[in-house]
Amino acid sequence: MPVDVGRVRAAVRFDVATREAEVSATMSFTSGDREGRPVFDLRQDVDEAFFDGRPLPPEALRYRSTGAGDEARVRAVDLVCDPGSRHELVLRYRLGLPQATGAVPVAWAPSGDGVTFDLWMSDLEPGRYLEMWFPANLCHDELALELDIEVNGSDRPHTVLANGAVRQSAPGRTFEVRYPPSYTSLSPMLVLAPSDEVVTAQGDATCAGRPLRVGVAALRGAGADVAGALADTQAWLGYFGNRYGPWAHGDRFTAVLWAPGRGMEYDGATTSSPEALEHEIFHSWFGRGVKPASAGDGWMDEAMATWATASRRAGAGRFGSEELGLDQAPVELRPPHPWSRHTPREAYGDGARLLAGVAHMAGGPDRLRNALAAWHRAYAGRHASTSDLCRHLSQWCGQDLGPWWRRYVDGLAEPA
Repeated sequence: MPVDVGRVRAAVRFDVATREAEVSATMSFTSGDREGRPVFDLRQDVDEAFFDGRPLPPEALRYRSTGAGDEARVRAVDLVCDPGSRHELVLRYRLGLPQATGAVPVAWAPSGDGVTFDLWMSDLEPGRYLEMWFPANLCHDELALELDIEVNGSDRPHTVLANGAVRQSAPGRTFEVRYPPSYTSLSPMLVLAPSDEVVTAQGDATCAGRPLRVGVAALRGAGADVAGALADTQAWLGYFGNRYGPWAHGDRFTAVLWAPGRGMEYDGATTSSPEALEHEIFHSWFGRGVKPASAGDGWMDEAMATWATASRRAGAGRFGSEELGLDQAPVELRPPHPWSRHTPREAYGDGARLLAGVAHMAGGPDRLRNALAAWHRAYAGRHASTSDLCRHLSQWCGQDLGPWWRRYVDGLAEPA
């Protein structure tokens, strides 16, 4: 039974001396509209569990198959709940390597006096959003996330970088991070690192007439030009705001720079290599401004970002416009199973190729950029589906794009 998660609150204690991280997390939720076993996900081994204050054996939270492959599995509480009933699930566990392809563990400093921790989400593999570290629902569900972080066993001050409100109760050691209740499991960014390993730069930008405070930080090992990245970020925020519409993420933007090969978008934030920074900032409009209605709809924002920016995954330059008939090989960009939880890698190159075809049908790249701006105005702060995009772009093209969607999104050949 799907549920509505209202709040997740987690206390995380990093012990640098023992190299262990312990979590106590509480997930408050409301049952769905029918009787059933509540579904959620967490890619960590649970040591203790309590349901509505009563002990629950961890095996009562075992993984269940959804029919979309082993990686798309979910957990279900082995208790039948009434429709619309409210509950609290408390979980205690130690942070290990998340049980998801491509995940990385907590990084303890070789010197033994520090820790680096990054949520480091990904849409390319199932189970790579908030559920890697904390109990959460799937990416359609909005929730209030509250994290209390403590670093013990080290005299070295640490820094938290996040796209939520951060308060330090003991400077360099304890942090309270509060994220807006409009966030979903793909929204929050958090990086914890020793303060002397972080280089920062601050500045201002104007985005669609709105002032923003811009922060760019880099870990020293990334070898990034923080001042140059700040200037680029300010310019891109100004350009995207003017081109695609108002900023939907409060009064700031935060970027954390990593070594080449990395990049992930969050609501009004990114962890990125310098080379991927433009692509990831674009996602604050498409992907985290307009959010996918389900994980399977994530292909849309990757196709848009690849088409509209100098993406390293693009097969051609930005703003392509090229005729696309219905005689090329079918491509599946949206996984068909309703429980699928990944974005196919074809979303980048083949998705951008589809949009180049749409641009040609619409009358050129300018027309498609206008269509994307209208899409953002209509759905900013909301969720949108693959079908919604097909209807929207069909209106801008003046023809039904259904046959192109069936062939180049659903991967289906048209009947003879």
